[in-house]
Amino acid sequence: MEAKKYTREALLRSARYKQYQKDFLSAVLRKPEYTLTQADQAVKAFFAKERE
Repeated sequence: MEAKKYTREALLRSARYKQYQKDFLSAVLRKPEYTLTQADQAVKAFFAKERE
């Protein structure tokens, strides 16, 4: 079974990512759809670059 995909807009409004600024998420999440795992990985990858 394939993981459910969510639109970028739905992720921007979700409680899961409310601790992040919407402008930040908009820059990080550029594709039209993501699974939750893909979205989490994109956000974590961005933060890993910031720490280097």
